[in-house]
Amino acid sequence: MRKLIVCAIAVLTLAACGGDKSPAGEAATVADADLVGNRGQVLSFIDVPGYTYIEVRNNGRNVWLAGNSVDVAEGDVITWGQSAVMNNFNSTALDRVFEEIIFVSGIYQGDSAAPQVASATSPQLNSGTVLSAENASGYSYVEIETDAGDTVWIAAPMTTIDVGQRVVWQGASKMVDFTSPSLDRTFPEILFVNSLRKQ
Repeated sequence: MRKLIVCAIAVLTLAACGGDKSPAGEAATVADADLVGNRGQVLSFIDVPGYTYIEVRNNGRNVWLAGNSVDVAEGDVITWGQSAVMNNFNSTALDRVFEEIIFVSGIYQGDSAAPQVASATSPQLNSGTVLSAENASGYSYVEIETDAGDTVWIAAPMTTIDVGQRVVWQGASKMVDFTSPSLDRTFPEILFVNSLRKQ
């Protein structure tokens, strides 16, 4: 009986000593007050060729990000660059529809690498003329000659756009080597935008 009591005390002492450590595989939770703006803590992630989908806790809620491939781990605190929110996004690679997902231009680890994000109160307005357009899986893929004379591809929630029309958009998240399975096409560079409208 005495040996049993001694063993019980030893077990309780070891448990008390280890009480400050997180269980293996669990990261310390960061306060919501520290996860505002373009900063979040990784809850889960899914890698697919060329992309990483990351679920983060941000501004008191859980959100999904999509960006070019990056190495992350659960519990990491990350920041991201310019972004565009897409609703009801159908990822054929994952065979899943995201009610809301944020496409980001870059994902960074640690505060020292945090990008300087432009103020959301005065986003830059971009404009150009439509060269071609095609709709697929709820999105419009539009080739545009910008007013600066460059040619860019834009992905936006599906809208009716005709060749030759002038269009405008605000903000964008640039994705490199983006493959659209619905179009069976890879874009070397494409801009995801929240909205595209006629000028």
